[in-house]
Formats: sequence, structure tokens, C-alpha cells
Amino acid sequence: MVKKILLVVGLGVGLLLVSSASGREYIKISDPNFRPYPIAIADIKDVNGTAADLARQGTETLRFDLGIAGVFKVLDPRSFIADSKQEGLSGASINFSDWINVGAEGLIKVGIYRSGKQIAMEGHLFDVASGKELLHKKYKGNAAGLRKMAHRFADAVVRHFTGSPSVFFTKIVFAKRTRRESKEICIMDFDGRNERCVVKNGAINLLPAWSAGDGVYYSSYLHGGPHLYLYDLKKKKSRVISKSPGLNIGASASPDGKAVALTLSRDDNSEIYVLNADGSRPRRLTRAWAIDSSPSWSPDARRISFVSERSGNPQVYMMKSDGSGAKRLTFQGNYNQTPDWSPRGDFILFNARDERLVYDIFKINWTTGEIVRLTQDQGNNEHPTFAPNGELVVFTSTRTGESKLYIMSADGTNQRQISRGKGEYTTPEWGPWPAK
Repeated sequence: MVKKILLVVGLGVGLLLVSSASGREYIKISDPNFRPYPIAIADIKDVNGTAADLARQGTETLRFDLGIAGVFKVLDPRSFIADSKQEGLSGASINFSDWINVGAEGLIKVGIYRSGKQIAMEGHLFDVASGKELLHKKYKGNAAGLRKMAHRFADAVVRHFTGSPSVFFTKIVFAKRTRRESKEICIMDFDGRNERCVVKNGAINLLPAWSAGDGVYYSSYLHGGPHLYLYDLKKKKSRVISKSPGLNIGASASPDGKAVALTLSRDDNSEIYVLNADGSRPRRLTRAWAIDSSPSWSPDARRISFVSERSGNPQVYMMKSDGSGAKRLTFQGNYNQTPDWSPRGDFILFNARDERLVYDIFKINWTTGEIVRLTQDQGNNEHPTFAPNGELVVFTSTRTGESKLYIMSADGTNQRQISRGKGEYTTPEWGPWPAK
């Protein structure tokens, strides 16, 4: 079925809407004509005057979520002219002309009701021009669950406009140096909250990667090595996957979770291998004289991108998943590394060192060879990986001094720091969609 394209223009902002098979019209972010949808998020209303702290926390969460989603232009609350004390949550209580005058096309109004340890949250989404209510949701729970409620309402707003889920319930894994002699494997929510370290053994642990199930691959020098381990998030324990002589690093789980690609140096040279998910039946894919490393699967599992020095310096290559048909992708620069394939299958992220010996992030369209630069003039930016929707990227940056975690839109815009703790954050990987 051919999709119907409708261009809607309001207040000078073009929105590309795509009709689905059901007739609903959705914003298509990836289209070149896309413009962010201007939306105002009013301060959450503490309805019975007992939850001011929660109202502030919920407002912050909503503005962060929808601000990073890539769909919206979240308007600066300092520009708002509406009387927050007079306006309520219903359309009848809202002076929509005040919101039109600050450039809003959408308006979010949320109220929180507190009763002891329990809270209720009620969210409304309005079309400002018509005053029509587009969405109305209610949630209940304890006060500790407020952020989750805010994420759920923000997710409902994203789904309303795009027809697709948000990344607000996904997680990011990374290595973190908190002491000179060790690195830990840690996990945080997509927005940097709820950071926790799951592998803390006093050794150097590095290069974490999500398995397709409830686990994280990582390499560790705990017993020599580095050996490849899998940490089971449910059982909260690690087991060895590969301990071949030499290197066992750079794991990348296949999309179906049945295999893992990694770099082994068991043959006196660093080569790409594929193992079963439990570490059995190793198959060697590369046989070049040079170092081959950093494998990343395409979303259809038919190809693997990787780094090779067979041309004389590190460049990004691609091969079929059986190791045949190796093809060089990058020809600019002399130090290109850490490729990561988009879940959409169109782009491959990588970081490159320029003539000033500074690292920045790029993406390449592997079918056309077109390269787009995503970061510049803000410290060293490295180790990019895509979110599961392909619309956001997590990476490390030293722009404030020590290496921290940042996220940005897949076009390089809307960059913001998410890591909040002390220590050096390295090699992040964005996790999969949460299990239903």
C-alpha cells in the first residue's frame, strides 16, 4: 500500500505527516522536510498542595524526555504568558490564545494528586489552534514511581505523534573508571538516572555489549586475559564465554542472540570470529595480515562492519556474515574506528581522528559512501552507538574535561550530557527495547 504524504504548515513550521494503513497521520522524523513540532509543557500542577517537590521532578522529566525525543521543539517556559494559577487541566479553563502567542502548536497540562504515600497523575495533550484534547491519561502509584509515570505519559505523547514507541524505558551500559587500578561495568537509564555498577571485581573490565537476552558481555582481566564474560542480569552472576589465548574483546551479539562476534588473537593476529552465544563452535571470519577488530552486526544479520588495518591504518570495512566479500567503506582520514550499525540498516556510526589528533563522530551511508560529521570542536568524542529506534546516539566526550556520557539526535543536533556521577565514563552501548 502506498503511504499518503500530507504537508501541514502551521505558524511557519512545516510538519511532515505520514498516513498509516489505519488512516492516522504520523510525523516522520527521518524525512528531509521534517521540522520539530513546537510544544509547550506547562509546570505540573500540584492540585491539592501537598506534592510540590514531585511536581517539579515530574516537570523536569517530561521536558527532558520530550526535548530529547527528536520530534518536538520544547518551548522555553520563561516565554509563557498564561496565568498558571487561573488555568486548570481542562480545555475549558485554558486561554489557548496565550499559548498561540508564544508559538505553541501543542500543549501539555499535567496534574498531580497526593494522598499519603500514594499519588495520582493526570496528563492532557491539546492541539492549541483548535483547543481540541488529543490525549488524556491517568496513572496511580506510590511517590517513588513518579518518574515512571512521567515517562509513560511522555511515551504516550511520542506514540500519538509518531506511531512508534519512545526510548524512555531503555538502558545504557558502559565501563566506568572510579579507581586508577580498576574499571567497573555499569548500567543507567537512558536519561542518566538510576546508575548502578553490576560488575565490581577490582579488575579492569571493559567494552560491555548487550546480549539479546538479559545479559551483558564484557571483557575482563580478572584471571589474566582479557577473557570474555557474560553477566546475567537476573541471576546477578558472570560466566566465562571465551578464554582463548590472547585477546577476547569487542563482543557484538547477533540480532537473534544466537551468536556473538568478537576479536580473538588466538592465531597470533587479531581476527574477527563468530561464536555461538554460549562460546562454543568458534568460526574465523577474517584472514588478513593486519589487525581486524570491532565487529558490529547489521540489523538483518547479513553483514558485519569492522575495523581493519589492512590498508595501512585503521579503516571501516564491511563483509558478509560468513566473512566473504570484505569491502572498504571509509577512505578519508587515517584513523577510523568503533563502527556501529543503525537499527534501520542505513547508516554506520564511527569515530575518526582528524589532523589535529582530535576524535570526532561521523556516520556513513554504506550504500552511497556519503559521510556526515556529527561532532566538532568540543573535546574528544568517541564510541558512538545508536538507540534501538535509530534516532538517537550515545557517546563519550571530554568537552568538560573528564570523559562523560552524552546523547544526541542521529543528525548530531540536541547534544546533552546524561552522566551525573564522578569518574571516567567510557565505551557506552545503548540497550535494546525492554521486554514486554
